[in-house]
Amino acid sequence: MEPIYTHSNKALDTLGEVWDTFLVLIQAVSEASNNVHRAEPNLVQLQKDRRALDALLATLKSQVEWIQTHDHAENQQVQDNNNNKPKDDDDAAELAPLLQQQAELATESARLSDQIKRLLSQSYSLQFQMDMLMASSHDPPVSR
Repeated sequence: MEPIYTHSNKALDTLGEVWDTFLVLIQAVSEASNNVHRAEPNLVQLQKDRRALDALLATLKSQVEWIQTHDHAENQQVQDNNNNKPKDDDDAAELAPLLQQQAELATESARLSDQIKRLLSQSYSLQFQMDMLMASSHDPPVSR
């Protein structure tokens, strides 16, 4: 179970980086949009920031896929182990708390996986909003 938690923590850290990068990119797009009439926007830097964000999103997506794949495999292994319970009473007494702990950890893993999915969904929503900001910053000014 430990690798799942390690990868979940890494995915959450990556999600924090994605969030920070989103904020930086949104601020840069906003500044470029505000200064479009006064100065030429630094499109190279905006594109560089966008590529960095895309790379972080790809990393996050691969981490989530790894977690989902291994979580499913571990859940299957737990079910297989539960089907092969020992019949000895002493072993069963020792195994009961371990099985309960394993079930709690599986529940926590599922909760963390769901949380990562929700946060990833939010990051896609922010990416769409950024695309809209980028598109609006390239719109020609309205003449009066």
